[in-house]
Amino acid sequence: MNRKALGFGLTVCATAILAADLATAQDATDIQRGDTVLTRPRPELAPLGIRLGTFLAYPQLTISETYSDNIFATENDRESDFITTLSPDLSLESDWNNHALNFSTGLSKGFYADNTRQDFLDFYGQTDGRIDVTRNIGLTGGGSVARRHQDRADPNDQGGGDPTEFWDSNAFAGYEHRFGRFRTNVEGTFQRLAYEDVPASGGSGPVNNSDRDRNIYGGNGRLGYEILPEYEAFVAIEGDRRVYDRTPDDAGRSRDSSGVTPVAGVAYDFGGLLFGDVFAGWKTRWYDSSDEDNVNGPTFGGSLEWNATSLTTVTGVVAQEVMETTDRNASSYVSTTGSLAVDHELLRNLLLNVNGSITYNDYEGSSREDYVYRAGTGLRYLMNRWFYVSGGYRFTRRSSDNSGNSARGDDQDFTENAFLISLEGQF
Repeated sequence: MNRKALGFGLTVCATAILAADLATAQDATDIQRGDTVLTRPRPELAPLGIRLGTFLAYPQLTISETYSDNIFATENDRESDFITTLSPDLSLESDWNNHALNFSTGLSKGFYADNTRQDFLDFYGQTDGRIDVTRNIGLTGGGSVARRHQDRADPNDQGGGDPTEFWDSNAFAGYEHRFGRFRTNVEGTFQRLAYEDVPASGGSGPVNNSDRDRNIYGGNGRLGYEILPEYEAFVAIEGDRRVYDRTPDDAGRSRDSSGVTPVAGVAYDFGGLLFGDVFAGWKTRWYDSSDEDNVNGPTFGGSLEWNATSLTTVTGVVAQEVMETTDRNASSYVSTTGSLAVDHELLRNLLLNVNGSITYNDYEGSSREDYVYRAGTGLRYLMNRWFYVSGGYRFTRRSSDNSGNSARGDDQDFTENAFLISLEGQF
């Protein structure tokens, strides 16, 4: 069976399942405090898992079919294709009264119908746990190892003939303590990113990605005070140290840097109908090399969950981060994103979603500015506790006024329309 036929068959099967007995859906109940349309418990539709002693195993297999009208995210010479993805996953979760220990592993294999050089294989393994020292003191920790591929729409994509693959390894350890109305947590993190070279798109010479390899050492702390029940004021600070294996890189830039961001904010919950947090502070990133442009300025962010009705949840998020870049003319870029999503429970087992976001990327030391617009819609049909069906549409547009990336040339603007349908099987 060829890949186009396989993709068509998967689409037909998933559509048939979606059209099955929707009349079995149950009436919605009121959302409980702290829950949203997406997170409310649905025990009659949740997987049961397989008991292994004091653990529960949750195996899952997802088969999806995607059509994209611009798989390389280019302005010119657009290429469309169908992508079939197989994703088996397995999680193992402890079922203890105190403490917790979890494991998960999985992979994602993508098959392109025509552009077979773009096939990919991602996989991961991770673990995390919690030790309840006392009722008010807890220790957390974990780590993961994953091999991933870089999306063509990523502003750091080098435009190679094959997808850029990289290893992402990380670990964390944390301490949580509640005393009276105060709550504090401290966490240390480590991340290792290692990129593999890929052939150039024209077939000549490899695209060297080894100068992107780096270690990131991070830490953060937060102290909160409960002014009123479900209303907490907090101060927090986050910092990291980014160290590259090779400096200077192929572009002659020395990107080793340190950063710190102190903020103050409020976490709120108004009767379970409106909850989230808002904060503001100051971001600073300075580079070891005086030739690189430092980052200094105000920062802000937050999230909002609004249960407009018992059947509809509105979610808004604002986030800002200083990102690493492959742009030869910039030291980094500040990425600011605002997003809005609406989830609606049409039936107890049929969820609808519309979403949109705008991202502004401001490159330090360069005149380049990118605007990325995204919009989408989708549905999720919980047929029963063993099978879920999802479908959706996604639109992406990037508008850039300066290329700066010699590997991609001036081809930084693009638009993409993508359609997805998937079938999930689980126990």
